[in-house]
Amino acid sequence: MPPGRPRWRSAEAAGFWYSVGMDESLELPQPKSLQAVIGALLFAAEAPLTVEEVQAALRSVPHERFGEVSTRQIRSYLEDIAAILARSDLGLSLCEENRRFSLRTVPEAAPWLRALLKVETPQRLSRATLETLAIVAYRQPISRAEIESVRGVSADHALRALLELNLVRTLGRSELPGRPFLYGTTATFLEHFGLKSLDDLVDAAALSPPLP
Repeated sequence: MPPGRPRWRSAEAAGFWYSVGMDESLELPQPKSLQAVIGALLFAAEAPLTVEEVQAALRSVPHERFGEVSTRQIRSYLEDIAAILARSDLGLSLCEENRRFSLRTVPEAAPWLRALLKVETPQRLSRATLETLAIVAYRQPISRAEIESVRGVSADHALRALLELNLVRTLGRSELPGRPFLYGTTATFLEHFGLKSLDDLVDAAALSPPLP
């Protein structure tokens, strides 16, 4: 990372960099716009941010204008940032999942990113695992027995693989006899398939073949 452009991973790290790397008698440059500050928050955040978390960060620093911004205004700025990135061809995009926002690299750059970061090619899901994942996504919360009744075969191996990949998680237990575990999808599932929420899933009726 070039000098003067640290990617802070925490407020403590930001304070440490400021204290050892800058003369306290110097004034920090003022941001040109609120959009620039919001973009910096998204870039430095360790995890996706909600609009409310962005607002809280803005209010935590005394500023004549930025501290009074509403959540509606922040969402408008986020939409502007998304549009700018879409036009800029910088290899970045603004993603929203479960009302949380983050900056992401575009999928087209994946081979070069894997080479740079020395990451192995992601594991491909088998057809059986994909079928199980689809059943969980559309029918959650759902038990293993219910999954198996739809597929007609054991779901043990597929469920285990999906749990290990963090695409599926346990949501609790059913009230049925034996109190079997209930399964549902995760935030990783939404991220992997580029969905903002489960509402973005294709209507199951549209996936059914037309009647003759």
